[in-house]
Amino acid sequence: MASSFLSFSLLFITVYTADGFMEAYVHRCEFNSTELGGIQFIFSIYHNKLEHIRFDSVVGKFVGYTEFGVKQAEAWNKDTAQLATWRAQRGTYCQPNIGVFYQVALTKSGEFVFDHIKPR
Repeated sequence: MASSFLSFSLLFITVYTADGFMEAYVHRCEFNSTELGGIQFIFSIYHNKLEHIRFDSVVGKFVGYTEFGVKQAEAWNKDTAQLATWRAQRGTYCQPNIGVFYQVALTKSGEFVFDHIKPR
């Protein structure tokens, strides 16, 4: 009895993971100078490799790319305090780190890896 249950469980796990999904939250900074005016902050949420929603500091609000993303963007854009926090990320998240990236690019001092996980 125990072995038949174990066999069923392993089959279920295999089927479940074969049809699994990927979700990713991506924060990125695009820049052409170290000055705040030349920096763009972009936050994207992906599900199954499809971008659902994005915040872009140039646009200044969330934009949805799927039906779910559009509804989520509408809800998040109503919270003006939260939008102000996201708009400030260009100066608080990007600008301090751009100097490091910029210097590495100018000196060509090899590979530079920067991993930063931002808690939600």
